[in-house]
Amino acid sequence: MKQEDKHLQIEAPAPEPTIIPRAKHTLSRKSIDPDALKVLYRLHNHGFVAYLVGGSVRDVLLGRSPKDFDVGTDARPNQVHRLFRNSRVIGRRFRLVQVFFRGGKVVEVSTFRKSADLEVGDDEVLQANNTFGTPAEDALRRDLTINALFYNIADYSLVDYVDGLKDLKSGLIRSVGDADLRFHRDPVRVLRAVRHAARTSFKLTDDTLQAVQRRREELNLCPQSRVRDELMRDLKGGSAAAWLELAHQTGVLYSLLPSLEPYYGKADSGLRRAAAKLFKRVDALIAKGTPPSDPVLVASLFWPVLEEQSSALEIPPGSAGRSRWAFFVREALPQLAKSVQFAKRVMERACQIGAVMGFLREEDPLQRLPKKVTEKGYFADACQLAEVLGRDLASRAEVSSSKAGRKRRRRRRKKKPNAATNRPS
Repeated sequence: MKQEDKHLQIEAPAPEPTIIPRAKHTLSRKSIDPDALKVLYRLHNHGFVAYLVGGSVRDVLLGRSPKDFDVGTDARPNQVHRLFRNSRVIGRRFRLVQVFFRGGKVVEVSTFRKSADLEVGDDEVLQANNTFGTPAEDALRRDLTINALFYNIADYSLVDYVDGLKDLKSGLIRSVGDADLRFHRDPVRVLRAVRHAARTSFKLTDDTLQAVQRRREELNLCPQSRVRDELMRDLKGGSAAAWLELAHQTGVLYSLLPSLEPYYGKADSGLRRAAAKLFKRVDALIAKGTPPSDPVLVASLFWPVLEEQSSALEIPPGSAGRSRWAFFVREALPQLAKSVQFAKRVMERACQIGAVMGFLREEDPLQRLPKKVTEKGYFADACQLAEVLGRDLASRAEVSSSKAGRKRRRRRRKKKPNAATNRPS
C-alpha cells in the first residue's frame, strides 16, 4: 500500500448535501412499500431522522421494483426496538433492527454509521465497523455513489452527499471516495461494482475499473462465506448472463474461480458463450418468478466445462454409461468449484442432479426413468436443470409414471384340497 494511505485523517470535513426537492425528482411515496412507509413515519413522528436508503432509492429512480426497502435513522438500535414491538435486534459487526410484517416481509432499520476506513494507521483489510455516525458519514461509507442516495420522509426530498444522482442519470458506476483504497479495505466491493454495472448496464468509471482489476486478487483475503454469498447474489440477481461477461472482461471471474479461466478465458470462447446462453435462461426463469435453486445455479455455471471434459471419456450407452457419467460428475464438479467453498448440501445436490442428466445423454425421448430416480427429493431440481439446459426431463417422468401405473393382476392361488375332507373313511 502507498505510504500516504497509511495516515488518514481521523476527522474529515462533513460534505454539504445537495437537496433535491420533491418537485425535481421522480421518487414517489406510491413507489414505496406501505410497511416501509409506516416505519419511516413512526421514526419521524417520534423526533428521529428517517431516510429511505440504499438500493431501494436507486431502483425506484430507475423505474424498477426494489426487492427490499431499507431505512436509515439516527435512532439507536434499542430505541428503534422499543418503537416496534414486532422487531428484533440482530448483528455482531453492527447491530440493526428487523421489523416484521405479515407475509414474511422484513424492513431493516440501521443506525447511521461512519466508515472504519477513516481510522488512523490501520492497514488491515475488513476492519470492524461499529461506530455510529451522521447521515453524511453514512453516505461516505457506502460502496458506490448510486447506492448512497437518501430519501427524506420529512419533506420528500432526495439527500445526495456524493453526486449519486448525477452518476445515476449519466449511467456511471463510481466508487465513493478513492476506489483503490476503498476496494483494498474491503475487496468484496469489487464484486458489488461489477454486479451493479451488469444489472444496470452502466459503465464503470476509469478509476473504478482500474481498482477492480488491481484489487480483484485480494478477494482471497475475505472470508469465504462472504465471497460465496456475493457470488450467489450475482447468479440469482436476474442479470447473470451480463454479469458473466463483465466478470470475464474484468478478470473477476477468474479471481473467484481460476478453474474456469482455461475454458472461459479466451476472448472468443465458445464455452463461455454456452454458459451465457444457459444464464439467459436462468434470468428468464427469475423474471417469470420461478427462480432456480442454488444447486441448479452452481451446476449451470460449470456445465459447459463438464461437457467439454467428458468429451475425452468413453461413456457407453445404457446403465453402465449413466453410472460412468454420474461418477465423472461427482469427481469433476467439486474439483472445479473448490476455490469457492459452496455449502456441502448445495454441492452434494448439484452433483446429484448433474448425475441425473446422464439420462439426457441418450436420445430416446420415451426412455423410461426408474422410479428410484423420479421419487428422489432432488428430482424437481433435476427437471429445472434440464430446463436450463434446454431439455425436457419432466415428460420422461410422466411416461415413467404412466407405465408404472399399469398394475399387474394378482393371480388367484388355487386352493389346496383339504386333507381332512379327502381322507378315506
